[in-house]
Amino acid sequence: MVLFPEVEEGHKESREVLRIFLWAVWQRSVMLYFYYVLEVQLSQGYSPRWNSMLAIKGIKRLSDLDSDVYREDGIDYMCNWAFEVLRTSRSSICLDFRTMISRFNAHFGDRVGRCMKDTEDTCLGDKPESCQRFTATETSPQSFHASGCSGFCDKIMWSEESYKSLAGPRAVRLDVGAKNLQYCKASPLTMAISHVWSHGQGGRPEHGINLCLHQLYMYLAVLVECESYWIDSTCIPNEHKLRMEAINGINSVFTTSRVVLISDADLQSVDASNEDLNSLETLMSVLLVCDWNVRAWTMLEAIRGRKNVFLLCKSRQVISMMELFRHVLKNGAIDLAVLLGSAQHLLQSSESDKPVAIEDSGSLLSQRHASRPGDEVVIWSLLNNLPGSKSPLDLWRSQKHVRSGYLMSSTPRVHSDGYNWAPSEPYVRPQSRTVSLGNDDHQKMQNYMVCYRPYDGEGSFLANIIDRGLEGIWCIRQVDADVLVTYRNNFCDKTPLGVGYPSEQELNPDLDEEDEVFEQPDTANVCNMIEGFLKNGTIVRMIKPVASCGTKPYGGGSKRGEAYGVVGALCVLIAGSDTWRWKGVYQWLEAPEEFPFWEIDKMVIA
Repeated sequence: MVLFPEVEEGHKESREVLRIFLWAVWQRSVMLYFYYVLEVQLSQGYSPRWNSMLAIKGIKRLSDLDSDVYREDGIDYMCNWAFEVLRTSRSSICLDFRTMISRFNAHFGDRVGRCMKDTEDTCLGDKPESCQRFTATETSPQSFHASGCSGFCDKIMWSEESYKSLAGPRAVRLDVGAKNLQYCKASPLTMAISHVWSHGQGGRPEHGINLCLHQLYMYLAVLVECESYWIDSTCIPNEHKLRMEAINGINSVFTTSRVVLISDADLQSVDASNEDLNSLETLMSVLLVCDWNVRAWTMLEAIRGRKNVFLLCKSRQVISMMELFRHVLKNGAIDLAVLLGSAQHLLQSSESDKPVAIEDSGSLLSQRHASRPGDEVVIWSLLNNLPGSKSPLDLWRSQKHVRSGYLMSSTPRVHSDGYNWAPSEPYVRPQSRTVSLGNDDHQKMQNYMVCYRPYDGEGSFLANIIDRGLEGIWCIRQVDADVLVTYRNNFCDKTPLGVGYPSEQELNPDLDEEDEVFEQPDTANVCNMIEGFLKNGTIVRMIKPVASCGTKPYGGGSKRGEAYGVVGALCVLIAGSDTWRWKGVYQWLEAPEEFPFWEIDKMVIA
């Protein structure tokens, strides 16, 4: 019996019914599996050992689907970038977002898009910078007032003397009659507030905060049985030395605080006072795509404070995030509950003070934006329990190993001897590249974009960081002139620009529709680079990671929604040595498991 007969016309409808049935069975099986994993994690606490269990392999057809297919009729008020962060998580490739989107639509159905300034449009969702609410938030007006305030209350300023009289992390003391902000040491009786500047509660203690906000924070602190509160706008000064001291104390503040309170405008629009299932499902749906959940600083605060996190809802009600998760998982829609697998940094953990592996934290930060230049590296360092330095070189010098699979991304690299392989930041942006289309004197250039996101490299070979560089075992493809010719014949095809994707035409306005462009421009680009090296007599390799055992290719990121698996790193041998120089990550369409001429070899890469 043929399962999918391709000849008889009458079987088309039957085949379609069977496909739908098989898809539904597979998806529901995965949901039940995730349900079990998350139930265990919510009862026992998050552990990175469970990460691989939430990384499901799909099929290429699923990983190629874009966000529009998943979103369907989602309203424009939902930020496309926030949804993209959720959708491209390693556990999201097979999940169903319809309940989440339905709850979000029902709650915000009368609101228009807000991503683009002075319009009602949402952003493209291709990168954080395309959403204008994520840029320049440090300089945006910080004029939010608490509900019930006329909007004209005075500001309460800091007591510089009180602040400087203390050492270590400070918090604002609950002193109702004080004319200035008075400080005490942050302690296990502190309420730490996590928020995003774009919602208007930012600022610096030198400039003060609205009195109504100070009164609100004191009220909430008393509500959760705390004696002080911490928020960056009152506890991180502008002056560089004091600022760095305060930033280096953030880990301590959030790990020791009695309560971490999430303050987000969208969450505060949800009335959860009755704690009915519909309201709680709405609250969870909003949480997954709210601004707070897609920023870099708030991710750090969530990870460090996740032992006891509360959400600030409408009418100053606070609700435990873990109780919310448990209630929805136990009583709510399973397809909504299992989306928590895409937000594991929110799950409760008794080890919130432990360093987060550089690959895990780098992968989480790869899609999360911080307003100040260099802050992503500061956060990366803090997650590793290191001082909040903006130097990626200092961060990598503190490491002894790295999972080789993590390095297969288009993130920029450190420019320093022995560390040219090391990412200079965790945040990956779409990168503009060009490739020559011909060999004549007036050759035309094809513009294109790449964005190879870093996977955490779980299960890949652990390479050693030594004085000379990175020592490890790799799948290697020695590329000489003959190999290059064969590869180009197989993978460097051209197509007239007019029949390509619209984005290709937008990127190449100077080309005519009849001009032939590369179907795989990054592959053609690396071939041109290899040709240049070979002409100079340089030995060239393309390399890909191996599994942790060191004896077979690594397939950890394959078919999980990440743009991973078709890339390789270009390396060239440094003249007069046995050390290789890292030259970047490019598309390389040969898979080691499919082509027998790939070998496994030990290398030192500088």
